[in-house]
Amino acid sequence: MSFAADVKNELCKAEHSKKQLELLAKGAAFAMTEDGDGCFFNTENKKAARCIADAFDCIGEENAVSESSFRGRTLYTVSLADKSYAYPVPDCSDDEAFGVYLRGVFLVCGLVANPEKGYQLELFLHDEEKCRLLLSMIEEHGMVAKLSSRRGSSFLYIKESEKISDMLTFMGAMMQAMEIMNVKIYKEVRNNVNRSVNCEAANLDKTIAAAQKQADDIRYIFEHKGESYLPDELLQVAKIRLTALELSLSDIGKMLEPPISRSGVNHRLKKISLIADTLRGKEKTGD
Repeated sequence: MSFAADVKNELCKAEHSKKQLELLAKGAAFAMTEDGDGCFFNTENKKAARCIADAFDCIGEENAVSESSFRGRTLYTVSLADKSYAYPVPDCSDDEAFGVYLRGVFLVCGLVANPEKGYQLELFLHDEEKCRLLLSMIEEHGMVAKLSSRRGSSFLYIKESEKISDMLTFMGAMMQAMEIMNVKIYKEVRNNVNRSVNCEAANLDKTIAAAQKQADDIRYIFEHKGESYLPDELLQVAKIRLTALELSLSDIGKMLEPPISRSGVNHRLKKISLIADTLRGKEKTGD
């Protein structure tokens, strides 16, 4: 079952008063596709079809529900005899009233993506004038959506997770709104962990590369001049580094007699590197 189906199923569980059923039916009729004197909508969600049809029945609006098969899927078609029932748009200045009205709209033409894959809520009203009217109502109630078109059909959409969650909550799908935020939190934690791991891995690569360079310098000195070429304080550090590339500078410092700080070890290794570079330079010039 899709996330959009979960949202619609949650909306269908809401209980409505007679006045709210009128608002739900009005919203549904507004979102339906006009066809002659009537209007209709298709859905694979049986609960959504039944919910809207029951609302029409309760307020005495003539309707019909039919079932058909399309590419192996069952489609439910709800038809309303009088398309003019959607007008005039009822007074939805009250947030609760508009929430029910918007619920009817969404059950007919709403889509919402699985938050695991992305954030997108769409209301396919097809008609640009309808879209603009609904958009103004949405904005009046402190929410945000954008108008667009696809293949000649106009629709409203939201791409921000928080705003999608706000709209679902407004319509009454609180559980699915919470699911979006839970997924968002999980993604943020996972991304933070991945960034931290990548950063640590990059730092480790740099540390290993530096240790390998230090070992190469030490071997070069030993092979060309012998261990005695280095003073005792540098020789101690050099021998420890050669035997353990994985050791940190702090760990090397603790193994010395007497122990020294990380910066002290780093200073000695830089001296060793300078000695090796000087010897390489002399070798190239033949000195």
